[in-house]
Amino acid sequence: MESFKLSELQKKYQSDRAHSLTEEQFGSLVLFYPSLLIIASDGKIDEEEWLYVDYLAKFIADTFKNEISAEARDQLQDKYLDELKYLANNLEKWESEFIEVLKDYISVHEEVKEDVEDILHLFAEASDGKSDEEEIKIEELKSVLQI
Repeated sequence: MESFKLSELQKKYQSDRAHSLTEEQFGSLVLFYPSLLIIASDGKIDEEEWLYVDYLAKFIADTFKNEISAEARDQLQDKYLDELKYLANNLEKWESEFIEVLKDYISVHEEVKEDVEDILHLFAEASDGKSDEEEIKIEELKSVLQI
């Protein structure tokens, strides 16, 4: 995931939060960011939902499984978990910027629309089925991202 807007977001994010993700890895974080919003759709992340945040970190790191060693993937998973924890505690600060960059990316790469929507539903259904809050958030994200 490369774009001028992504590079600008990464610079802004980097100035606020030092991290060691490459631009491609940061792009994957942006691509999966809406899943974090689904997990936190009721306004908080409880103990059980933190398990889904852990799973999300693994899910994102696994997108690089054919490119890096298992050890490097485990380290990348830990990095993603750190960033997801930070983002979960700062949703209001970053939500609009991450979503705007993702919207821009999707507008040029329509082939990822279905994947993004599938991932939203996957994380909503991971608990005891979709809650009303999750359904509302999914519809809101689909509308904003035009998927």
